[in-house]
Amino acid sequence: MKTFAMTDRTELNHIKGRYVQKYAQEIDDWSALLLAEVEENFDRMKSDLDKSIDAIDKAAAAIKSNQRPVHFSDKKLAFWHGLAVSLPWSVVAIVSLCLFSWLISIGEEYRELRRIVEAYKNAPNYRLLMENGEILQKDGSNYLKLRPQANKGDLLIGREYIFDKKSKEMLVPLGRK
Repeated sequence: MKTFAMTDRTELNHIKGRYVQKYAQEIDDWSALLLAEVEENFDRMKSDLDKSIDAIDKAAAAIKSNQRPVHFSDKKLAFWHGLAVSLPWSVVAIVSLCLFSWLISIGEEYRELRRIVEAYKNAPNYRLLMENGEILQKDGSNYLKLRPQANKGDLLIGREYIFDKKSKEMLVPLGRK
């Protein structure tokens, strides 16, 4: 790298002379000094660029030397090799997709059940009736199948009912508190 001082008239005259020779135009000392600075910076940048290019070329050569192409003489062998390389990742992707789909469907079912429970505040009271009740389909309609209470003391929730003769109402037990 060159460094220029204001007193180095020979170098400034040399730069001015090159400029006059190339462009047929005279320049002053300050312009020559600025051209010298630009040339100095350009030389330094070119040196840095050359070092970077050399480093990139060495890295590319190292990468190329680490690559080992695989050649097969038999198509079956090549197929099995490709399958062995890609199959584990494919299985992981399929299992992940199935798990994700299952979680989404469970989430949707949960949201639907939560919506029903929030819409009908007394829905939890019907839990035992829903667990033990028997649904009967007849003529395109669903019915809850119950029978009259067999023993006075014991009452099977979801299976039996009590008929109140005074009010002529059927009482279906939902559970005990």
